[in-house]
Amino acid sequence: MRTSSIYRVLVLLIVATLVLTSCKVPGPALPASTDPNENEAVAPTETLPLEQIAETIESPTPTVIPPTEIPIVENRLPPERWQEWPVVPELTGREKAIYQYGLALGNDPKSFSKVGDCQAIKQVLMGIYDQPSRYTITEQNAFLQETIENFSGSFNRDGQAVRGGFNTAAVLSPVWADPEVCQPGENPIECENRVHNPSFVIISLEVWWAGRTVERYEEYMRTIIEYYLDNGVVPILSTKADNVEGDHRINLATARLAYEYHIPLWNFWLAVQSMPNHGIDPNRDGFHISYEAWTVRSFTALQALDAVWRGVRDETTADLTPVATPTPDVAFAEVAISPAPASPAVVAGNPRLVFSLEQRSGEASQNLGVFTYDLATQALYQVLEAGYQLQDVDPSGTKLLVSQGSKLSISDPNGNITVVTDKLAVTGRNASAFWLPDDLRLLVLTAEGENQAVWLVDPANDNWTQVAAGQISGLIKPTGDTRFFWYQGLCPAEAACEDNTVWTNGAKGPEEFLGQPNLALSGTGLEMAWVENTEDTTQILYIGATDKSYQNYLYLPGNRAVALEWSPDSSDVVLLSKTRDDYTGKSGDARIFVVNPAVMNQLEYYAFPGLNPRVAWNTAADQLFLTSTLAADDGSYQLLFRQMNLGSGLFDNLDSTLSITSTDFITLDKIYWITP
Repeated sequence: MRTSSIYRVLVLLIVATLVLTSCKVPGPALPASTDPNENEAVAPTETLPLEQIAETIESPTPTVIPPTEIPIVENRLPPERWQEWPVVPELTGREKAIYQYGLALGNDPKSFSKVGDCQAIKQVLMGIYDQPSRYTITEQNAFLQETIENFSGSFNRDGQAVRGGFNTAAVLSPVWADPEVCQPGENPIECENRVHNPSFVIISLEVWWAGRTVERYEEYMRTIIEYYLDNGVVPILSTKADNVEGDHRINLATARLAYEYHIPLWNFWLAVQSMPNHGIDPNRDGFHISYEAWTVRSFTALQALDAVWRGVRDETTADLTPVATPTPDVAFAEVAISPAPASPAVVAGNPRLVFSLEQRSGEASQNLGVFTYDLATQALYQVLEAGYQLQDVDPSGTKLLVSQGSKLSISDPNGNITVVTDKLAVTGRNASAFWLPDDLRLLVLTAEGENQAVWLVDPANDNWTQVAAGQISGLIKPTGDTRFFWYQGLCPAEAACEDNTVWTNGAKGPEEFLGQPNLALSGTGLEMAWVENTEDTTQILYIGATDKSYQNYLYLPGNRAVALEWSPDSSDVVLLSKTRDDYTGKSGDARIFVVNPAVMNQLEYYAFPGLNPRVAWNTAADQLFLTSTLAADDGSYQLLFRQMNLGSGLFDNLDSTLSITSTDFITLDKIYWITP
């Protein structure tokens, strides 16, 4: 899908460290759910019938829009008269063109998304319509049931672009994206668009705070709107019920945008004007709507979605099967690298880093090649050009496994390659090929169509022995020459491989080994480590024997394990852990824990900032190398490079000798520290 040039420019203005202030305080206790199996409070029909509330709304237009007549308005009232605009959107005619373009791109006509803060979460906004026992539709509004059925599955989900505290800046910044679902560098709206593939999106932002100008709000909203227009998704804008800013400048700006772009506006502000306190909770902060207003919000949003959906359909689009079109070429930003990479001339005896570099622009990404950095001479060498990606480095540090799409090759330090296969599996885990400890053979995951297979490969003799076949999503780095482990299960984008289990080649064939989606094996192959999250901000690090003769555990802070690695001598485990706020969606800096499995004690080191952190041990096991992507104040991105001494806990900053920056998101895909 296309990404507009305006989008790419404006997104650079986002300050990654923006402090979100909307939806700051959780609401008061709410009536219990009528469903004993549900933990969330959703407006129950016996307490507050939908139509009873909807029919009390006094507005210039009828609450119920007949399904057979969707008016096209050539001249809407000017934005300055937005308070007179109807609750249910009037259509301009542009919506159909956007919708048809989206279908040609492959958008799902049965899917819609939401972009918003705490007043867009499923409990407040339309979640009940995926729960038939929780709502009733009168005979007069029976036509709405068709819309509910068409978009079934989209109502009772928050998706990746809805969180408490989200505002127009946050949804455009990768800082606020869920790293367990979103790809490196994706912001929340890009992530949600890829995961859910909607044809419509309801955009409901934002709270006002002192110092935020309406011009900045409009700037970010334009970026959001143009992103969806470029991707063929029909935007439905929304006014807000509150007037915290005192002069309705946010609602006026929203109306101006809807008017300028000829897109629908759902006038929620008008819908709640006849309610007590105009739908605002009198016991809170003047921003949050009352519990009674939740139902009005859900019902009028459903009406808005219904009106837009009916307005874009005709005989040629009602049953049109989406046909995906090729993604157009993307103009990537320049990546500034200092020192400038030289042709390979690696000094064999010097310690060095080996890594591959990835760049993302909007929804497109590219591999920028494989590099080595000589820590002794501070020289950077490019081993392989753009398009190649590092998979693994052999135990001697002299042979690289690299991939180019589905082609797997072996490369020496000077970039001379030998092709192994053109059927390498490209998986969600990005772990498809490894060297065995004997330095001669490989473990490779291949794919033909939807079928995957694990192979033991002798590349010198082109000898392939199948180990397993099935729905395999990735390999675990082997620590021996006979017993292997892999992840089995689907890797849907919305689940991020969470449901995978670990399998191994047993005496009688492949067998399930451990019901965990993440596992790290010690270099000896005798021990293993994995992490389980709890319901709060604590996680459990487990360490046990691979023969399952014992298992120990340790409680550590954090709820997102972002890296788990054994030291080369198997004496320690390093865990990089973040605490991600389930309310705002933002993660803090990575906390560094080094655990001694023999006594199960841990040392915590200084936290490490940035997105997509990576860690690598040196082979002497007394130092760590850490890297991450830092969002700068001007919206550009810089790779951080730090060498940490485990004895002192101090960092050596390598940024002065190795600098990689871009206005596009950049990240190190994989990294190895080689000490000959």
